[in-house]
Amino acid sequence: MDKWDEPLQELALEAQRHPSKSPGRRLALTLLIQAVQQSGKLSRRKPDCPQEVYDEALQEVWLYVCRKIDIYHPEKGPVIHWINFVLKKRLIDANKRHNKSGKEHSLDVPLSFSQSGNDHQSGMTYLDNVSRSDKNLSLSQLVRQFIEEDSDSLFVKRHIRGNPRANFRKIAILYLDGNTWKEIAIAVGLKPEQESTVQSFYSRSCRYFAETLKKYVQT
Repeated sequence: MDKWDEPLQELALEAQRHPSKSPGRRLALTLLIQAVQQSGKLSRRKPDCPQEVYDEALQEVWLYVCRKIDIYHPEKGPVIHWINFVLKKRLIDANKRHNKSGKEHSLDVPLSFSQSGNDHQSGMTYLDNVSRSDKNLSLSQLVRQFIEEDSDSLFVKRHIRGNPRANFRKIAILYLDGNTWKEIAIAVGLKPEQESTVQSFYSRSCRYFAETLKKYVQT
């Protein structure tokens, strides 16, 4: 038996002893998740798996564990085997969603236009300066203006979990100003090595707001 099997099992059983949503269960589940993370036994991300896909799957695993801890049975094997089995399934689901969403959405990916029913890349992006004649605001300026004004607080409300300071509005503006992901991470109160977290959040948020931004720049 691995040295982690017994303490992890004890925490799982302790959580089961408490009623659902009770403080005792929440504490036991929190300690269980922390112990799993510290154990080094959690299945690692494979090189061909995008970080954001792994992070998304892992968040779903923790939610599943919290909601379904009562279905764990010690006689079927160690807790970590159960969690890794769930993670494997969640990774498959997250990867399918990631592939289905198509190419990464960002404010600086090429815009497309339709011609004879076919999509073509225009060579321009939301951030390209299309006002070379100085007659109109550039798309970059329009997008920046929309994000800065944020009249409905849409962009400031979407932030990295537990860190309202690291919201989409602030991150997008810092990105438009030409800062690196490491510089942005520091600016929003994260550690430099959390740059991938910021980049993944930005990418997901761009997908989330894609239609909103598109409608604004086309009006």
